[in-house]
Amino acid sequence: ANAVDVPDAWREGATVTASIDMKKAVQNIQRILNKNGYDAGGADGIMGERTKKAIMAFQSDNGMEATGEVDEKLVRALLERK
Repeated sequence: ANAVDVPDAWREGATVTASIDMKKAVQNIQRILNKNGYDAGGADGIMGERTKKAIMAFQSDNGMEATGEVDEKLVRALLERK
């Protein structure tokens, strides 16, 4: 099973629960991709084709397998470029 650790800085409020607001996480991923020249479209929190293609381009450019999937390695690499 794939798991993503969402950084505390991406969470709203001080309460940490077992559930992750994936829409918010995807919005943050889209913002970072766009800021770094990868066209993920609007930061709407929806994992559409444009976002997947931007993730794949980012992964490919950074020596990762271009899966278009959000995983821990992707999140860590994106956080380094915030």
